[in-house]
Amino acid sequence: MIGTEVYFISGCAVESDIVYLATQLEDVDSSEYTHTRMSAYVGRLEPGRQWFYHDVNANIVSVCQKAQSATELRQLVALSKEGEVELWTSKDGSSSMEKIPDAGVRHGDLGYLRSIREIGNTLFACGFNSQVYRRQGGAWISLVSAPLKHHHAASNDYIVFNQIDGFSEEDVYVAGSNGTLYHWNGQAWKKIPLKTDENLECIRCYGVDDVWIGGANGTLLNGNVTSGFKDVSDVADNETFWSLAKFKDNIYLGTTQGLFAYNGRAIERVVTGLVPEVETYTVDSTEDAIWSIGAKDLVRFDGEVWTRINHPDNPPIQP
Repeated sequence: MIGTEVYFISGCAVESDIVYLATQLEDVDSSEYTHTRMSAYVGRLEPGRQWFYHDVNANIVSVCQKAQSATELRQLVALSKEGEVELWTSKDGSSSMEKIPDAGVRHGDLGYLRSIREIGNTLFACGFNSQVYRRQGGAWISLVSAPLKHHHAASNDYIVFNQIDGFSEEDVYVAGSNGTLYHWNGQAWKKIPLKTDENLECIRCYGVDDVWIGGANGTLLNGNVTSGFKDVSDVADNETFWSLAKFKDNIYLGTTQGLFAYNGRAIERVVTGLVPEVETYTVDSTEDAIWSIGAKDLVRFDGEVWTRINHPDNPPIQP
C-alpha cells in the first residue's frame, strides 16, 4: 500500500497567505514513475479546509503563477523535467497540459528542463543544453539563436540554464552552469561576462537596476546588463544559494544548511525562533510575506512573526 506522506520539490508564493507546491509521494520512486501531487495551501480558510491537491502524470521540477489577464483567469503553472507544462485554473479546478517540443529525454532529445517563470505577460522556460523557450499563442517557441547553441553533452560549451527571470518580454536574463549569464532584449542574446565560474543556481529581478543572482560557493551578485554585476558576498561564505527572494530590505537565501539573508552589509543566518530552526531550499515572496520551503518544512514570515505550517499528510515537525 502506497502511503500519502510527501516531500516538497518546488513552490511559489501566490499571495501573502497562498502557496503552490509540487510534492512527491515519499513511497513513489520518481525514477520509475511519472507522478507529482500538486498542492495549494490557502491560509485564510478555516483549519481542516486549507489544503487542496490534484495529481499529474509528470515529474514536476518548477512552478510559477500566471497572472490574470483580460482574456484569462489566473493560472498556476507547473513544468516537468520532460517539458510538460500544466496550466491549472484554481477558480474552477480546470487544467490543460502542453508539451514543449524537443525538450526532455523520453519525449524529446535536447535534455531536461529546469525552470519556468512568467515574465511580463508571457511564460518562459529554460534548462539543459542551452534550452530557452517562450510561450506564444499557446505554442512554445525556442529562443535559441547565436551566440546560444545546442551542444553535445561532452562539449566544453554545454550549458545548463538553471533559472530564468526578467522585467518584460524584451528584458530577460537566464543563468546557469560555470558562471554563465545571458540577456535577451527581445531580438537577440548577449553573453554577460562575470568574474566567476561558479554554477549560478537562481536569479530574480526586482527592478531594472536590481537583478540578483545566487550560486555555488557563496556567490551572490547584484547589478544589471548595462552596469555589470558585482559580487556582494563575503569570501568566507561557502554555501550554495539554491534560491533567493527579496522581502522588505533583505535578500533571503535558501541553502541546504538553513535560511540566510543579505541585509545590505553581510550575509547572516536567519534566526526565526522556531524549534527546530527552518529547513529550506526554496524561498519566494509577495509584497506582504516570504515563504520558505524545505523538503518537509513550510514556513511563512509576514515581517513580524514566523509561522510553521504542517502538511496534513506528514507528521508534525516537533522539537
